[in-house]
Amino acid sequence: MTNIMKPLLSKQRLSKLFLAFFFMFSLQQTAQADALIDRIVAVVNTDVILKSELNEHMLSQQQALEEQGIPQPSIDILQQQVLDSLILEKLQLERAGQLGIEVPDEKITEQLEGIAKQNSMSLIALRKRLNLEIPNGFNALRQQIKNKMTIQAVREAEVLSQTQVSESEVKNLINRQALNNHQEELHLGHILIELPNSPTPQQREMTLRKANAIHQRLQAGGDFRQLAVQHSDGSKALKGGSLGWLKHSEIPSFFDEAITGLNSGEFSPVIHSPSGFHIVKLIDKKETGSPSNTLSYHLHRFILPSDQALQQKKPKELSNLVSSLNSIEAFNALKNHFPEVPKEVNQQSDLGWRVLSELPEALRPSVKTLQPNQALEPIPTPQGWMVLFLEAVKETPLDAENVQQQAMQEIRMRKANEMFERWLQQLKNEAFIEIKLN
Repeated sequence: MTNIMKPLLSKQRLSKLFLAFFFMFSLQQTAQADALIDRIVAVVNTDVILKSELNEHMLSQQQALEEQGIPQPSIDILQQQVLDSLILEKLQLERAGQLGIEVPDEKITEQLEGIAKQNSMSLIALRKRLNLEIPNGFNALRQQIKNKMTIQAVREAEVLSQTQVSESEVKNLINRQALNNHQEELHLGHILIELPNSPTPQQREMTLRKANAIHQRLQAGGDFRQLAVQHSDGSKALKGGSLGWLKHSEIPSFFDEAITGLNSGEFSPVIHSPSGFHIVKLIDKKETGSPSNTLSYHLHRFILPSDQALQQKKPKELSNLVSSLNSIEAFNALKNHFPEVPKEVNQQSDLGWRVLSELPEALRPSVKTLQPNQALEPIPTPQGWMVLFLEAVKETPLDAENVQQQAMQEIRMRKANEMFERWLQQLKNEAFIEIKLN
């Protein structure tokens, strides 16, 4: 799917990242000592995938499955799925190069700063800790983020931007949404059994039989996520088939009828589309408010000046005060606790009502988690330590132009989601791929 990129690491994931990097580095060292490990396991156009590279990603994937509580398939099956994902990554990065797509360094740094802030660290502290755990660990993380952002950009260029939306489609969606007071988001699981390019009747029948067999195993109580890892040809197979949260209007149209009426935990019959046969599970659903409204946040800001905030630990006094804030009066009293701060620094502390899109991207996920009369942990900035306080939240009606833009974007996303797996299949069909695993 073409979901917008989210922050990559939570606090819990960061410590596990260090462990994963350590094991990856161990594998790399073993590979250098044993020439057999570094043999070529796949040729992808003019690029290659080495056995050591496959081993690194195998280890990372095994840890990810364990964290999610997904039963692991046999080594052979997992190895093939991981190799397939590496091939797709190579093809997408290659297409980005052909299109001249290059992620700006400042965008990568912004993501890294977001990771550091989520883990109550400065960017310098994050770099030091990663490099302390393994040689060149920070650059390894930076490259991982760059690859993810590059792939996101090429998907948007090749799939999302190619979708066409008519005026009548936008009007129809707005009219349908006007009849609903609330909008739902669905968390879906997905298993795809892919059809080959220009399939013969025999190939189509074999593919359908495989999809029906998986469906029967689900009916008998099989674990959906495990079966997705084992058998799905979809791009989210290694995530247990999870497509994340999607609005109704973003869900591929060929899923619509099949998931209508499903309760959480139930799955669809086998669905046919041009890319193959699908089984969709409704994992969960939630209401997200009126589709014609958006949330606005009344924010306040306090700055404790410091030209060393990016290198220092959070001041303990400030952290303790922030954790105890429970009213706008308590927030305003911060000025009394730090009388040495020039008045002009915090003269414009009331930021007014802001929607998330008006905030820096790295702050948006954190602001969404705040309740009224709460503050974020102090954030290091070049000006000093910044405290953001949320006074209130309200729903704000969108104007007609914004409603139209939002509807257009949702339709484009749905069409892109319908095209995405087919686009990946086309990349593979057009490429020279030689598997040398065995």
